Amino acid sequence: MRSALTVKRTSPAFHLLAILVITGISLAGYIAIILSGEMHGYEPSKIVAARDMALFVPVIVLFFWLTRRQRYRGEMILLTVAVFLFAIGSLMQYRLFSDPEYGSRGAARTKARQSKDQAIRLGNIWTGYNNDKKQFMFGKVEAVPEAPPKQNLPVYEKSIGDILTSVNTYIPIAAVLALGAAFILFRRDGVLLWLQRHSLLIALATLLPFAIAVLLFSQEGKFLGQTTPWEPVKIVFLVCFAGALADTYTHLRRTRWGLPPMRSLLPFAAIAAVPIVPFFALSDFGQMLVFFGVYAMLYIIAVRKPAHLLYAAVLIVALFGVFYSASRVRSGFGIPRRVYFRFYMWRHTWEPPPPETWWWKPDFDKYVKAKNLTIDPEDLQQIKEANREAWADKVLQQSEGLFGVAEGGVFGKGLGLGYPETVPISDSDFIYAALSEETGLLGGLAVLLAVGVFVMAGIAVSIRSADMFTKLLAAGMAAFVGFQSIVNVGGVLRLLPMTGITLPFVSHGGWSLITSMAMLGILLALSHRNGVASLEQPQEKPDWEFHPVR
Repeated sequence: MRSALTVKRTSPAFHLLAILVITGISLAGYIAIILSGEMHGYEPSKIVAARDMALFVPVIVLFFWLTRRQRYRGEMILLTVAVFLFAIGSLMQYRLFSDPEYGSRGAARTKARQSKDQAIRLGNIWTGYNNDKKQFMFGKVEAVPEAPPKQNLPVYEKSIGDILTSVNTYIPIAAVLALGAAFILFRRDGVLLWLQRHSLLIALATLLPFAIAVLLFSQEGKFLGQTTPWEPVKIVFLVCFAGALADTYTHLRRTRWGLPPMRSLLPFAAIAAVPIVPFFALSDFGQMLVFFGVYAMLYIIAVRKPAHLLYAAVLIVALFGVFYSASRVRSGFGIPRRVYFRFYMWRHTWEPPPPETWWWKPDFDKYVKAKNLTIDPEDLQQIKEANREAWADKVLQQSEGLFGVAEGGVFGKGLGLGYPETVPISDSDFIYAALSEETGLLGGLAVLLAVGVFVMAGIAVSIRSADMFTKLLAAGMAAFVGFQSIVNVGGVLRLLPMTGITLPFVSHGGWSLITSMAMLGILLALSHRNGVASLEQPQEKPDWEFHPVR
């Protein structure tokens, strides 16, 4: 009879079977997308589909590496759920980028849409009309036009050479390697002890290059293309915050009027304020919201003072209220212009602001210049119409995403049969809208359920951890995935302001996927440590002895 700390884990064989089932369902999804594309007059790349299916090979190799080579003793459901989310993300990426309309611009996009519509109409005529109807419409059956030629894909890999040199091939592999590296590092006591002891120095050493990247190389919240500077460093900041908190949480519990001593509180206030500094340079309200939520949760877990929970809630509500109210004023108060726009768009998606509004006027002028519009300053009706068109163009992503979710209904349009390609950059921030349109409410709920299972499994790892540092690490990793998913999905559904945050494991946005997989590796390492510790518990002597009858 083992200690009460021993928790029976699910069988690795069950999770291997689940991963194989996910692989099979993905294969069926790729076939459906290829057939749907041919119905719409274009031919999705079978080479890319084969590449995406081949990415399950390193995942299965990782599974056996964990269970056989590393003798993994933790809970495997974390990996299984992440594979499910990754598979859905890969499927939707393929669906979007295999469509010639997605990624095209201007006249090329219009031509792609017209060609798809023509292919659908002719396909319906050939398959749904009998010869009498065909003869009535076209004079004779032979006069029915053939389907237009297959469209060439403008923005996707077309050959094996393209596959071998594509970042879409190397990013998932790099993500799996990041998972393995994080697992090896964080399963070791020496590494965890060193990180906890040097947490403040690591944070300061990371902050300098991070600040340089933000101030000198970032543009509109991005650097190195579409990379968010937060992604490579947020794990480091989380580890450092957890380490500093684990060292002094006992001092923070000694409170007066519900507040800890200032000499203990100030270091954490400084670390928690880190997201504020680059926020003004990056205009990244979403990441700041996630950081604050995770930090507040870890602080409450460690200190466990109800008054602190109340203070944290008041602070978050106050900050949210400030930004909410700020969208009504006519001066910036130093708050980035993009934040005003997103809060106003959240509240008034269908109502454009006055063209002279200080945060909207630069975008309005930019639209007028791009469209070569000549506007009479005295013609108020003309200004109003141009302003409405400019606003409709600016909120196109939000509005089309909402329309797509509504069109999906309960069961969805079917893979390849919806129109998620009309949503700009739906492969990243709005991938949940694309998923909901084609798989419906059931597909959207499946993703949310998977994220919920992942978070609950991470919380279970935190509860079973024996020391405060690993407890906070596990809770923080799970909270990052949970908060980021809430902010992303809430923005797509207009329950929260849109922030530009990706959906973990599903949005394959370079560093986003790598960071998510590294967090998964850390959680797996901590779960493994808990499993090993429970197996090493000494046998408890029973309160009774069994004496067989002779």
